[in-house]
Parts: sequence; structure tokens; C-alpha cells
Amino acid sequence: MSGDTDERGRTVTGYNPRIATVSEAEFAELMTLAREQPRLTPDGQWRHDYHAAMIARRTIGVQPDLFGARAVTHMHRTKPGPVIDWQPEPIDEKLARIARDPHAAFGIGRPALSDEEKAAMLRSAANWLRLGQRVRLIGASASIDGQFERRAGRVGVVWRISRTITDYVHIYLDPVGAERAEKIVFVELRDVEPIENEQ
Repeated sequence: MSGDTDERGRTVTGYNPRIATVSEAEFAELMTLAREQPRLTPDGQWRHDYHAAMIARRTIGVQPDLFGARAVTHMHRTKPGPVIDWQPEPIDEKLARIARDPHAAFGIGRPALSDEEKAAMLRSAANWLRLGQRVRLIGASASIDGQFERRAGRVGVVWRISRTITDYVHIYLDPVGAERAEKIVFVELRDVEPIENEQ
């Protein structure tokens, strides 16, 4: 009996020898690896620190509930976003445009850049495109409901640069109005312009 107790005392939490397909030592090693936090790359560490700083800058305080409900986090309101006068395309104009372009699906979209135009855009962006660069969205691809067009004028930072899709970039938008959750958008590089650091 004491042998069973000793064996039970030494087992790793969660290890069940009846259904295990690996030894206890392997299970313990796997659980140690699973519980360890992965080391962040320098870019990942910058993203973590920037996001934490954005939250800390906007947070006023946390109000705990006396009866055990979730605590309420109070945050500063930010200035409102840019006013966009987007209007849906009139039906007559849309039908005329679709009639001219037999490949237009739903009548939205814009012409893609040629290889030469894309190469020139990437060459010019090489001077300023880096992680943490302050940018402004100056355009957007067309959308049916105007969601993309309403991003024009928003300000943020370059959040992630893709090594494979070089003509797109992830932008972490500064919050506007009552936004609380982070807004990370994947936009075409031609719709982004660098700006001086401004807060």
C-alpha cells in the first residue's frame, strides 16, 4: 500500500498511466515545454510593449464589483475619427461601369498595379517602411458598405511587415471615439503614407 502511495506521490499532474502513450518522464518534459512562455522575437517584444503602453495610456482605472461581478475598466475617450463623406455609387453609374468591364464582379474593386508600378512603389517605401513607423491611411480598396473607405484618414503605426506579401502591410490603428479593442488592418501599401511622429 505504501508503495502505491509513493508511486502516486511521484506521478506528474495530469499523467494517467492507463491511457498514456508516452512514459511519465516524456509527459513531464512535454508539459514543461507547453507551460513555458515562448521567447519573443525583437519585433514581437516591440509589439507587446507598444500594445501595453497604448492600454496603459488610455486606462483611467479599474472598478471592482462589490458582489463578485466582472470588474469595470474605465478608459479615456479619444478624439473622434476623421469624417468621411462616403456615399454608395449610384445604380446608373455602377451599371454603366460594369457594362464597360465584363470582368467586374459586383461592380467593386480597383485596377491592380502593374509589376513595374508595384516595383516602383516598393522601392519608394524602402526609405520609410519599418516597424513602428507612424503612418496615415490615404485611400482604400472599394467595398460595398463603405467600411474600407471609412478608414481613410486614420492614423496608426506599422505593426507587421510581411516577407511574402510585400505590397500589403499590417497597421495598428490608433483608437478613435469609444474604441477599446485594438484595430489591426491589413492594407495595401499604396494606401499608406508616412507621417512624422505625432500623438
